[in-house]
Amino acid sequence: MSSSAPTRRLPRLGVAMPQRLSWNSALTAAILLALIIIDLSIQPALANLTQIGLLVETAMPLVMVSVAQTLIVLVGGIDLSVGGMFVVANAVTVVWVGGGGGAHQLLIVAAFAVGIAMGTLNGLLVTGLGFQPFIATLGTWTIYNGIALTILPTDGGTPPPFLSNFMVATVFGVPTSIVMLVVVFLAWRCLRATRFGGRIYAVGADEERARLNGTSVRRVKLAVYGLAGLCAAIGGIYAAGADVSGTPTAGDAYILMSVAVVVIGGTSLRGGEGGVGVTLMGAMALTLINDIVDALNLNTWVSVAASASLLLVMVAGRTLVEAQLRQRRRR
Repeated sequence: MSSSAPTRRLPRLGVAMPQRLSWNSALTAAILLALIIIDLSIQPALANLTQIGLLVETAMPLVMVSVAQTLIVLVGGIDLSVGGMFVVANAVTVVWVGGGGGAHQLLIVAAFAVGIAMGTLNGLLVTGLGFQPFIATLGTWTIYNGIALTILPTDGGTPPPFLSNFMVATVFGVPTSIVMLVVVFLAWRCLRATRFGGRIYAVGADEERARLNGTSVRRVKLAVYGLAGLCAAIGGIYAAGADVSGTPTAGDAYILMSVAVVVIGGTSLRGGEGGVGVTLMGAMALTLINDIVDALNLNTWVSVAASASLLLVMVAGRTLVEAQLRQRRRR
């Protein structure tokens, strides 16, 4: 194991962007693999591609909300409103888009736009008015929840037919949920390869240094908040199609879960280190824990306890490894 993370120099910025630590990814992947083996031993039928697709379909809302949270954490913030953005998009999808007659395809774009607008508002509060991310998103979380309850006071509504059809479709025999998971990962890899992706890490690692190297910190953060809003909205839209209805109170559970997934995946809450790839593995790990608990017909608290234990194990493991790395550097 090397004593320092490999880095690459950002063009024109002069900021070294850390790559994912190999041990960090390996630890997350090992835990995910162990959970897959346990789940398969309990439910051999899960080896079927269709069953894998259904499992990924269950995970996708959490995946998208966790991706949104990861983006914000990478620039040194935290977003408590991801659940609120999730339910607003969910409510819009089942009430306005689902009831939009023949204009479903066009109206779904409005649902995406609503997510971007909510995320951008968060970004304006943080970058324009100087609010701390925690305070700004705590306030907008309450506002967004109120909007969702206004649009959809109780569980119900109907998603547009094309969204329901999307859930059961396949691409060359592969369920669309799996295809979507792969697309999310590839989109992230493409983003990291761009200058903007590098600037996200630069801002999260050291805002002042990034500014001195010519990066517009405000623009980067504003763009990231808008992108996070889009991801959270996609999660809400996807949940509407998967559940064939809307739930205006479903978003709250995703807030702390998304933070847990970010930590389990290895993205540093200090910013500038981590990524969406390990976040995807973290989200799938929590989903597998729930699936195993359900398969064994155990109480719900077992799933909560197992998820919390996994979180503690991951944090403790990283703390020990980082301590060893510091000792090696001193030598």
